[in-house]
Amino acid sequence: MSYQIELLHSLLNDFLQGESALLTIEGDVLAVKGQDPVTYGTLTTAASTASKYLKLQEGDIVLLNDPYSGGSVLCDMTFVMAVSEDLLWVTRKSLNKSVRITKTVEEEGLRIPPTPLRQKNQINEMILAAMQAHPACPPRFAEWIKEQIQELNAKAKKLHEAVELTGFTITSELIEEYLELSKQAAVQRISERASGEARVDIVLDSGELLRMNMEIHDGKISLDFSGTTATKTVSLTESATYGACFHALSRFYGFDQFANTGSFSILQITKPTGCWLVGKYPAPTYKGMTCGVAAIKTAMELTLSQIHHKNEKALSSHCPLHFDLQHKQQHALLTLPGGKGARSDQEGEAAQLKPFSIEQLERDFPVKIQRVDQRQSAGGKGKHNGGRGIIMKLEVRGEVEASWVTDLTLHRPRIPKNCSHGDASEMSLERAGEQKPLPVLGQQKFQAGDILTLCSGSGGGFGKE
Repeated sequence: MSYQIELLHSLLNDFLQGESALLTIEGDVLAVKGQDPVTYGTLTTAASTASKYLKLQEGDIVLLNDPYSGGSVLCDMTFVMAVSEDLLWVTRKSLNKSVRITKTVEEEGLRIPPTPLRQKNQINEMILAAMQAHPACPPRFAEWIKEQIQELNAKAKKLHEAVELTGFTITSELIEEYLELSKQAAVQRISERASGEARVDIVLDSGELLRMNMEIHDGKISLDFSGTTATKTVSLTESATYGACFHALSRFYGFDQFANTGSFSILQITKPTGCWLVGKYPAPTYKGMTCGVAAIKTAMELTLSQIHHKNEKALSSHCPLHFDLQHKQQHALLTLPGGKGARSDQEGEAAQLKPFSIEQLERDFPVKIQRVDQRQSAGGKGKHNGGRGIIMKLEVRGEVEASWVTDLTLHRPRIPKNCSHGDASEMSLERAGEQKPLPVLGQQKFQAGDILTLCSGSGGGFGKE
């Protein structure tokens, strides 16, 4: 690898933070980074959609959150900025995350198609005011957007300074070489492993079937979703489907640091028209972006384990438990991740809850947190046990409302014989001394004296005890 290629790779890694991507104005993807699987397909779609309808000049910024234009869930705002005459920077920031269980995407919140936010260094105050006036617009939205614009400006300035400091020019020849080397790296890492074919069926509780056929040959991967059924209540956009698949593959083979047009070329996906992986407006997408993506990750994990027996592992609990607590004008989203599956040589990693202030939650809501701990798992047993999920117990001390969603793949898929299933996510309500389970998704009011128990899933176990 030449010095200039190494310099470009280092520059991209330093510049891209969080959920972000850098592309040429012609559409070549130089790099994508992020923790959210859908990032790897949606950000590039956002850039291409924005540049298709709007002629971007250096410094211009486009705002969108529409899933059908390259967005994710509606509470994630996507910014497309022309950082130079030749480069587009796409980044995504979350605002007021919440659970949305609706029948159409319009009911999920304020949907923003690609909208010119800043042109010729002037913020479009009229459009921003119109958004702020929308009934579904989050509070202090306009103020938050302006704060993000300031951050974008500062980051873009640092990119220009870094390029000037290195003294090199990002030429089309350099980009072409970098993308070709990225492709070669991906092909090599895939070729070093076994080739083969596998098929997996995943059935969602909502009735949808996910059928995945995977073929790996000569460093290329083909995914065929023929047989996947139409949407009933779960729908995912085409770009999000691609992102979830590529994310799983690049992490498995270890070329996620080279996520760009070059490495994208190793993956071919076939999806039948009308299936839930190719959602069409106005289908809601929140459940698809959460539970649907988790189903894809499960299918990818199973097919890769079937083909690569030496890397066989038990299933992880891919879908967190999302619990959105609401009281008056306040809401708080609690996210309980699941445990990881065990491997042939190690235990599964236990779920880790992101730090949050229990005191603040109890000040803002009439609830008392009685317990937050690792879940005692009945499932996921084996020579190596699966990682434990999380248990949270809340006592309700006044009227509150909550919306929640968790794993919709409770119809357990077939797994390798030497693996065991982990515990599924569970929720229960104790009222007047009587305890009853709650469905995997729902919305309900709770009253003083209610005890809610939230349990995220645990990872599967590996080997016989």
